[in-house]
Amino acid sequence: MLLFINKKRFISIGILLTLIILMIIIYIDTPTTIYSIDIQNIQLNNVENHTKQLLPRVLCLILTTPKNFLSRVIAVNETWGPRCDRYFFVTESPTQTMTPEQINFTQQIPIAPIQNITSGYGHLTQKSTLAFLFAYEKYFNDFDWVVKADDDTYLIVENLKAFLSQQNTSEPVTFGYNFKVIVSKGYHSGGASYVLSRESLRRFYEAHNDLNSTCRKDGGAEDVEIAKCLRSKGVYPGKSLDKQNRELFHPLPYISHFRGNIPNWLKQYAENPLQTVS
Repeated sequence: MLLFINKKRFISIGILLTLIILMIIIYIDTPTTIYSIDIQNIQLNNVENHTKQLLPRVLCLILTTPKNFLSRVIAVNETWGPRCDRYFFVTESPTQTMTPEQINFTQQIPIAPIQNITSGYGHLTQKSTLAFLFAYEKYFNDFDWVVKADDDTYLIVENLKAFLSQQNTSEPVTFGYNFKVIVSKGYHSGGASYVLSRESLRRFYEAHNDLNSTCRKDGGAEDVEIAKCLRSKGVYPGKSLDKQNRELFHPLPYISHFRGNIPNWLKQYAENPLQTVS
């Protein structure tokens, strides 16, 4: 009888010890696992945050007009526009000639609060100038680069940021599709969009506040006049090419580039030799 009791007690003690050991193992292993997971999450978050910090902040100014609100502007607003760190549509606002639908749409998009913009294609110099002055006065310290685009432009913002991350925003430099004619050191095609560094924006603002400046406030060809003004303050056009010397900005409609329908004037104007792939 005593042997039976001792055996039973021995079995009970064995089970108890086994449970204690299992509890100790679980206790030791659990915080280690959590700690390991937390470290991994922290590392991933740090990498992601560091990557975001390395990418430049870009302000996009998109020139448009009320007649394009319900077509081109909708497309930009639903695709690449929001990928900029901030974006504004730059437009005249003659509400007396707008439909109720157009007026309602203006409440849904970010329109730059710029007054006294004159309507018409012949006033693009004024529209771009006022847009850049607005960007300087309101957002100079908030962004590294300022993009001027049109409502029929399509930007792959991620690619643009990757390119600009290798450039110095403190340099008086701009990027776009380079033409080698008319302006000293050339100018960028307005239709392909172009980008000003923070320093270039500062010098542009300085030029328009210089009493001796020759910068036009309006008239002429917008891309030419903006370039002339920038040159007066030592701003130069940078090389807008990738590592394979391919153009990053494109002045013609997509279908023209795709089919290779290159007009003779582009061959004469282009700073970089045109490349074709058969």
